[in-house]
Amino acid sequence: MHSGEGKVFMERRLSISGVALLAAAVSLPLVAQDPGVVTLPGAVAAAPALADEPTPAVGDALAGYGARCPQWPTYVVFDALFLQRDNATINRPIAEGSSASPTPGAVLLDTGDLQSPVAPGVRVLYGRRVDDSVGWEVGYLGLWSMWADAGVAGVNQVAVPGPIAGAVPGWATADSIQPTYASSLNIVEANVFHSRCDEGSGFCRCCDVLCGAFWAGLEEEASLNVTCCAGEPASPYRVQSSSNLIGGQLGLRRRRDWDRWALEGTAKAGLAGTVMSQTSGPITSPLAPGQVFREPTSASAGGVSLLSMVNVSAIYRLTDHWGLRAGYNLIWLDGLALAPDQWDFSNTPASGTSLVSGGILFLHGANLGVERRW
Repeated sequence: MHSGEGKVFMERRLSISGVALLAAAVSLPLVAQDPGVVTLPGAVAAAPALADEPTPAVGDALAGYGARCPQWPTYVVFDALFLQRDNATINRPIAEGSSASPTPGAVLLDTGDLQSPVAPGVRVLYGRRVDDSVGWEVGYLGLWSMWADAGVAGVNQVAVPGPIAGAVPGWATADSIQPTYASSLNIVEANVFHSRCDEGSGFCRCCDVLCGAFWAGLEEEASLNVTCCAGEPASPYRVQSSSNLIGGQLGLRRRRDWDRWALEGTAKAGLAGTVMSQTSGPITSPLAPGQVFREPTSASAGGVSLLSMVNVSAIYRLTDHWGLRAGYNLIWLDGLALAPDQWDFSNTPASGTSLVSGGILFLHGANLGVERRW
């Protein structure tokens, strides 16, 4: 065979072999490892391409906390309150030196001396976020054990101020005068709010603008207990007062969350119409059994009052949903009928039939509690 013929023969054999291999390859079963990827049997499949997703920030798995803004729609706050009251009554004398004392007419006690110690209370708040920007909440605050007392003593050296002392036996030359003062405060509120949250590097910052309505009720009782003589029971002059506020309020709440910590501040101010009333018990004396020197009296009036509340709290997250809270509070109410202001030491047919308003209640102190968000 000539060399030219051998060359042509070899090219034909290679062509036939190529066609046979292509036909065999076409006839082999194909295995789909992933859409758009074909792998021959026995071949190692290529790893599927990873989706182009951002790496989650640390703590994003903890719902409502971490660097990402909270996704929880519901929250509950429970705080125990420990508040000190500053008694802002009208500063009126309630005991003075008698004619038998070294300093006749000198003021021995006034209503400003009735300062209560720290009183316990509670605050509960429940709310829901309807969407990312709108929500509502309802809350309750109660203080039930505000109590104060004082006293002054000296045999025949203490007197009740005013003309009433000369009308009631034993009140002009008493051995002791001991006033007591008890109060309870309840506040119920309902708010809607508009919320805006911003994410930063490792933190979330939210601002809520609140608008709502509230009711506040202040119930008080004061008793001026006059002991005329050794061995005799006290002669009390009791008064009760009630102030009911119904109005609207505006507020602002800001909160910043980072890692396990959060800082929250809330300020609210409201204007209310107020219904006030006072009642006084009968005035008697053990030195004149069966005689009433002043019949029970009462009075009522309306007015306008102001309610302001401020709270700043730090929160430490215990779990994904639970946190510990600790903070400081200020509460201010103006335009009230306070019980000690209703003591009337005049001695006329109209005595005890008027109501003294304009009293102020100022409270401040700590809160300690928990919150749950889910």
